[in-house]
Amino acid sequence: MIQSYTLLGMLGWCSLEDIKKKQVKVYPILMFGIAGVFLHLYYRNLSIYSLFAGVFLGVALLLLAAVTGQIGTGDGLVLLVCGIYLGFRENARLLFHGLLFCGVWSGFLLLLKKKKRKDEIAFVPFLFLAYMEMMFL
Repeated sequence: MIQSYTLLGMLGWCSLEDIKKKQVKVYPILMFGIAGVFLHLYYRNLSIYSLFAGVFLGVALLLLAAVTGQIGTGDGLVLLVCGIYLGFRENARLLFHGLLFCGVWSGFLLLLKKKKRKDEIAFVPFLFLAYMEMMFL
């Protein structure tokens, strides 16, 4: 349970930063990642394979960000740390739901002509929303 609320706190913190500054700071993410490793060592509710596979999703997003330049590295780092807490299956679910929410919101903004197709949009708040949905539904 403490892991769920720690992850919720990290996503909330990073969401506020992403909305305000369009970037997330590395040090808080690093601290939450270290806390996640210690919590995993204490509670051991995930297999090590699931944990590494969950982290791999974040690494894959970081590689995609480096290659394309269309995705923020902060998004990849946040997803990497989420993998420590959630493992592969739940982290993939988080990414899918976050992308779904982001796509719906982007479509809505395009229809209202508030944003253009090439405009950037903060992604971490959609991960926060997706995690809230995963926790409470």
